[in-house]
Formats: sequence, structure tokens, C-alpha cells
Amino acid sequence: MSRNYGAGSRVMSEAAKLLLNKKFAGSDQSIADISQRFRKFCIYAEPFCVKKLENITAEIVIQYGQHLQKGIDSGLYKTSSLPKNLISSINTIMHLAIGDKWKTVRPGKDCGIQARSYIPKESKALSEGEHNEAISKLNDDRLSAIMNLQRSFGLRFKESCLLDAKAALRHAKKYNEIKLISGTKGGKPRTVPCDQYGFDALKKAAAVQDGRSLIPTGQTYKEFHTWCYNRATAVQLGGFHSERHFYAQERYTELTGAPAPINAGWTKSERISNLSIMLKIDFEKAKEIDAAARLQISIELGHQRAQITRTYVG
Repeated sequence: MSRNYGAGSRVMSEAAKLLLNKKFAGSDQSIADISQRFRKFCIYAEPFCVKKLENITAEIVIQYGQHLQKGIDSGLYKTSSLPKNLISSINTIMHLAIGDKWKTVRPGKDCGIQARSYIPKESKALSEGEHNEAISKLNDDRLSAIMNLQRSFGLRFKESCLLDAKAALRHAKKYNEIKLISGTKGGKPRTVPCDQYGFDALKKAAAVQDGRSLIPTGQTYKEFHTWCYNRATAVQLGGFHSERHFYAQERYTELTGAPAPINAGWTKSERISNLSIMLKIDFEKAKEIDAAARLQISIELGHQRAQITRTYVG
């Protein structure tokens, strides 16, 4: 058998790409992502004389994983997701090359790649005053509508731009919720409850909509995205994600009857005990309420992971 398990190239990174194109049952984007991540490993491994797939061992992959963990510790990576994906790309290539003969290297247990616990000390949400000031400075009905949608439903910027507000309003009148399909992460649809603020936001958005979404007729999403962020920069508005933080914090209060820990100044270690005191319930019940609220918020934000709410609500 020729070099790189007969993949068709003597260059390790190119052989990996050929294996992906021949054997991997994934999208073109997934193939591109895995190929790019594997190239990073090739660069790392070359000084250790790992220049072909046959040279790859669990030991060198674990060594690479430990190297990536140092990047997490130093702040090079904001989360552990990228390092874990880098290790996963190697496992994918090796399974394509030699099948079950390759024993999967586990990023956590084998390499010690641990997630950084990121809990902000200050809220990133726009207050009502800051929101109104931003709307005034932007002085654009369409941007105003988009920000109100994000604030009322916790939408990502892309989701708010691609929303068919007219159809969403009709749906909300029947079911008191909106259904998100376009622009969602991973293409996964979800529903978000609609209250009076949501109805107001939908009505204003529907009034400025002149096509199938809030993107102006004749513009692509990319063109509109660039224009919106240029406008935000011009008025010194960092971005639009702060509206999503506001939604999450408001929902936490609605679901628990208590302020979001980030607004109350509660640390991770004291938030449950403080919640139990505020709600006059025992610790375990407070723990259940907090966990249920976080899971619900994560679902409404389109994450499906309760842990992600730490970034939003503390």
C-alpha cells in the first residue's frame, strides 16, 4: 500500500482531504472545516517527524491535546470547543483511514482539555435607557425593528434579519409564540413565546418589511449585515448581541421570580442559597427552579445547553 494508507496523495493534509471527499458522509462545509482543523495538526506534528498518516499515534494526539489545553489556560481559546473539535478532526480522519483499528482519543479524559468556566461579572444587556438611546442614534426604522425583535424574543442578529415578521405576527396571534426557521444555528427550528412586548415588536417589524424578511428588497444578507454593523460602529454601538442578553435576563426573572444572578450580584457559589432565601423555599427546590429556568432559556435561545446561560444571566 502506498503512503497515507493509499489515500492518493503523499502529503498528509491532502490525503486527509481526499479521504473526506471519498468516505465522509457530511456536508461540503463540514468537510472543509474538518480538513482545515486537521491541517493545524499537521503543522504541529511535522517537527515531531509525523509526516504521514501511518505516523499518527494516540500518544502524539494526546500530546497535541495537552498543547491545546495550554492555549485554553493562557486565554488563547475563549472556550474549549475549538480544541475539542481539533482533536475530533484527527479521530475522524484516522477512522476513515483505518476504521476500528484507530482507538478514539478523548479530548477530556485522554488529553485533559477542560472547558473554561466563563461567568461574566457585569451584565452585557442593554438597559432600557441604553436601548432607547441606541435606537435614537441609529435613526433607522428597520434597524430599530431588528433590535426590538432581538430584545423581545432573544433572537440572533441573523435570525432577526431573516424573520418574516408578517407571517410571524399571524402565527403569534393564533398560538402566542413565534416559530423560527430561517437563520437558526444548525438549521434547527424552535419556538419562542410571545407576550405583549413581542406583539408590539412584530407589528413594528411587519410595518417596515417590504419583502419576505427584514432584509431590504434587492440586498443580500451579507450586504445588509455589513451595512447594519457599519451603522452600529458609527454610533459607537458595539453590536446587537446585547439585546439577546437582555431577553435572557428578563426571562430568568419571569421564570423564577428573582433577578438574574448577574443583576443581583450573586456569585456562582451563592446564587442558589440567595434564590432560596428570596423565594422562601428550601435549597433543593431553589436548585430545581434555577436549573429548569436555565434549560428553558437555553432552548429559547437555540442552544439546548443549560450551561450556556451562565454567559447571559450569570
